[in-house]
Amino acid sequence: MFSFISVFLVLKASMLFCSLNEPKCFLRIKDKKNKDGDKEVDCFFSIYTKHGHMKNEHFSGNLDKQLTTKNIHLILSLYFAIEEINMSPHLLPNISLLVKVECKLLADGSKVSLSSRRGDYFPNYNCGNHRRYLIVLTGPMWLPTAMLGPLLYISRTPEVRRLYYGPFHPLLSSFEHFPYLYQIAIKDTSVAIGMVSLVIYFGWNWVGLMISDDGLGLQFASELREEMQRYDICLAFVTIITYNTKLFLTMTDTYYNQIMMSLAKAVIIFGDKDSLLQVIFRLWQFLDIRRIWVTTSQWDIITSNGEFLFNSFHGTLSFSHHYSEIAGFKEFIQTAHPLNYSNTISLAKLWWLNFNCFLSSSNCKSLKTCSRKMLLKWLSRNHFEMSMSDTSYNLYNAVYAVAHSLNELLLQQANTLSNNVGKGLEFDSLQVLSSLKNIHFVNPAGDLVNLNQKENMNINYDIFYTGNFLQSFGIKVKIGKFFKYFTHPQELLMYEELVDWATDVRQTLPSICSIPCHPGFRKSPQEGKAVCCFDCIPCPENEISNMTAHEEDFFMLP
Repeated sequence: MFSFISVFLVLKASMLFCSLNEPKCFLRIKDKKNKDGDKEVDCFFSIYTKHGHMKNEHFSGNLDKQLTTKNIHLILSLYFAIEEINMSPHLLPNISLLVKVECKLLADGSKVSLSSRRGDYFPNYNCGNHRRYLIVLTGPMWLPTAMLGPLLYISRTPEVRRLYYGPFHPLLSSFEHFPYLYQIAIKDTSVAIGMVSLVIYFGWNWVGLMISDDGLGLQFASELREEMQRYDICLAFVTIITYNTKLFLTMTDTYYNQIMMSLAKAVIIFGDKDSLLQVIFRLWQFLDIRRIWVTTSQWDIITSNGEFLFNSFHGTLSFSHHYSEIAGFKEFIQTAHPLNYSNTISLAKLWWLNFNCFLSSSNCKSLKTCSRKMLLKWLSRNHFEMSMSDTSYNLYNAVYAVAHSLNELLLQQANTLSNNVGKGLEFDSLQVLSSLKNIHFVNPAGDLVNLNQKENMNINYDIFYTGNFLQSFGIKVKIGKFFKYFTHPQELLMYEELVDWATDVRQTLPSICSIPCHPGFRKSPQEGKAVCCFDCIPCPENEISNMTAHEEDFFMLP
């Protein structure tokens, strides 16, 4: 086994700039020494303003020592967005956005119930510092955000305005239950359609489905089944992972047998990543389950043993909301936290590094047949940049949404600044929240951001393949895109050369129930089985089929 140092000494010699053109690859170290892996904890970010140019103290009070790698990456994207805004002459001129970072607050829930002091643990107005927080950015998990409501009521601050930056969750959209809460993430209105398009592309018609037993998973299953029926694609099995811990422990063998006894080689996974659905895959990590997993980007998780959650020989295909890479993020991290993230090795432990993977430079027909020497030579020709996770990108946009909302209020109240010089700005938090629901803008990466879910048309997806690479690394390759408003099959754009180069999906057994019938044979349904399962029988005398796998397409012989 080669060392990390030898790999990245080669990478460091690279002098090429990374452009944002296709094709795009990502590289990451699977850090086996990180006992937390990609574990997340709740982090709440309370936003306030001050007149003039002020600077946030990055990770004050040894905050980074208390957090996981994934949370540190998240917080760095927050600081990056705030610094960009505070340096901009066009957005909130002569006003600085500042933030109070608080993590693991839900662990102190018992303390909250015992406290009668307003704002001890949850912010709205901090009397000691004479500071009014305008809005709290909550996440990355949905459950702590939902639980925050009752805890705020206990702490006598029920009116705190919140903007949730985690993956979209339908429960948080209930105005009745969460009147002071908005979500920045886009609702997955077409991911089921995209996944069916991918299933058709690979020629599968017999796939498994695993979901969490909640509204998120059940709604997706309904949408997926409806779309599959349009193209005669069948579900081999549907595994619904319960939230009941005792029931779950008695069902683990059943869940395992459903997958292993099925002919389905491709399995779709959808649901709450912080549910027992994640636990079942942690239990299966070291079992040889040779399936192709199809899921969404929020399941991009490295566990405490340094391996991917979906540790499959065939890798994982995932859908991610399309967004552009943010320029300058790598340099900001190295400036803001030089002790921990000064080199490429440390950055690759933090999150995925992106680079242009020009196939002609690798001289290999596929990744799995490429020698270590050729791979190192190929990598040395690339310049690496720091990418953001989907959640970090949501948080980045959330900060900009707050800034644009404040900017509109500032334009409406031109005298606010002059009346409050030296005292901070007295924006009203309810006004900020009301302004947010209709805010739309183009972020620095050139992407349109719109908080109005009914008007949000940005529902294109990037499709990635993720797999193991050079033993101690993971590689992620963008192999296609899905466009909701194109018609089938134009809605799916696959980079054929990259599919063959990065994956072995075409070489694996197809995920089908029955082998297609050859010319001269016709399908005969199997009694009690789905339409995808059939026998092939010879065509009647004097008749012959001129197509494969068809039931009625035959003609009379003279």
